[in-house]
Amino acid sequence: MEMLGVLEKKIESLVELLKELKSENSLIKDENLSLKEKVSQLETSLLHASERFKEENSSAKKIVDNLIAGIDSLIEVEGR
Repeated sequence: MEMLGVLEKKIESLVELLKELKSENSLIKDENLSLKEKVSQLETSLLHASERFKEENSSAKKIVDNLIAGIDSLIEVEGR
C-alpha cells in the first residue's frame, strides 16, 4: 500500500510538472510570435532605409558630378 502512495505522489508531481511545462511553452510561443512580428517590422524598416540611402547616394553623386563639371568648366574658361 505504501508503494501505491509513493507512485501516486510521483504521478501528481509529474502532472504538476506537465502543467508548468505547458504554461511555459505557451509563454514561449507568445514571445516567439511577438519576436517574429518585430523581426518583420525591422526588416521592412531596414528595406525602406536602404531604399532611401540609395536615393540619397544617387542624388549626392549627381550633385558631385555637377560640381565637378562646373569646376572643369571654370578651369577651361580661365585657361583660355
